[in-house]
Amino acid sequence: MVDLGNLQAIVARSSAKPLLAALLFRFGDAGGARSFLRQWIPRVAVGAGPDAEGPAFHFMFSWNGIATMMSGRADLDVAQGRQQFEVSFVDPAQAPDGGIATQLGFFDASAPAGWWDGKFKSSDIDLAIHIGFDTPEQKADCLAQVRQSATGLGVRELSLDSWDDGALSGCRPADGRLHFGYRDGITAPNIDWQDAPAARASDAVDCREIVVGYPNSDFPTAPFKPGPWQDFARDGSFVGLSWLYQDVAAFNRFLKANAPQAAPHVGPELAEEWIAAKMMGRWRHGSPLSRFPDAPPSTPQLNDAFGYGDDPNGVKCPLGAHIRIVNCRDHPLKFANQIRFPKGPPRVIRRGFSYGPHLEGTEDDGKDRGIVGLFYFARINEQFYTILRWMHQTDFADAYMRLPNGANAQDALTGNRADPKAETRFQVPLAGDASVTFQMKQFIRYKGVAVLFAPSVKALNTMIAVQR
Repeated sequence: MVDLGNLQAIVARSSAKPLLAALLFRFGDAGGARSFLRQWIPRVAVGAGPDAEGPAFHFMFSWNGIATMMSGRADLDVAQGRQQFEVSFVDPAQAPDGGIATQLGFFDASAPAGWWDGKFKSSDIDLAIHIGFDTPEQKADCLAQVRQSATGLGVRELSLDSWDDGALSGCRPADGRLHFGYRDGITAPNIDWQDAPAARASDAVDCREIVVGYPNSDFPTAPFKPGPWQDFARDGSFVGLSWLYQDVAAFNRFLKANAPQAAPHVGPELAEEWIAAKMMGRWRHGSPLSRFPDAPPSTPQLNDAFGYGDDPNGVKCPLGAHIRIVNCRDHPLKFANQIRFPKGPPRVIRRGFSYGPHLEGTEDDGKDRGIVGLFYFARINEQFYTILRWMHQTDFADAYMRLPNGANAQDALTGNRADPKAETRFQVPLAGDASVTFQMKQFIRYKGVAVLFAPSVKALNTMIAVQR
């Protein structure tokens, strides 16, 4: 049974704070970093209860950040920790901007060389502090205090000049709609925090998909070996921090240009919405295609109890639809992936916020807009990296082999079309043997990705404890 009171709140539940920011830092000496964190870790939001008034803090560290904080400790030897944590966390070559970048889709316009406004590398980030705010005034005051504290204690902020706040910041849209017009926050994994397999609901996800420290044969999360580092890691989660630009003008142009191709099948008044729905797997107000394949219901129907077992060829929901790739539910995986994922496809918890001004129409205004995503999981390579690979290349299930060049098909929304091997046609099956095929464009660009670790509350307090 997981003690929810030992989890940072952002892992246990979604926050309703309307304004959000993520500040990035590089440590100097361990003493200054520890003093800085002693000031702010007591403000961490904890557990599954409702939001409290005031700023809600959440803390995430790179391996280098943890190693700096633990330097000199006899009870948590850094060299042993490096051996016991997942290699994708401690080895720079396995970082998102390391040698595996291209297989994750990070090249061309999304290449790591251009990340973080070109000012620093993902490996320079020792600490990220995610903060939720109630008002703009509260936000401005809190950011000023945190920055003053960091400067005084030798902790360097990795600021981003392209942002008005100098940091990743944005909001939770009041209407729930992100820049491409899709309603956000509809679904989240139903985590079995009680760790009770006998009483587990059919849609429940084992807590070992999200938190480490409880390894078993189905979820062999590192650190594998019982001992101080497993105790330190317990109830913590890895985090994929992703800064993603959305080309709204290009997306709107694509819908408008291809509407005549869709109109004969759904009517001209629904053509653009139909294309957008086929790309996502949901109508933009949130109702899933698997339940409403032909037209959106007048009132959004957000019941998440659906699968793809009755739709093997993608007539209801295309195989290349975003939600079908990132969570293929009951769609059969190919044999090798069935062995890798005996309990079903990898799941993650998704948090984050939208940034940048709203844009209507097809003309770009030159302003930055998109999503800052925070993805929480227990195994970097088997969850976060696997989902990124599947979005870039759909060779994870045999059904894709029925598509033209199907092993190299991509997520209709997030695929990197610059890959010379990529299949850039998106096939939308219709009833019978008919289909409509769209030539896809590039709609998103990665501007920064880092893999960090969100320690438990107990571990955070261990990091700032006075050493005697």
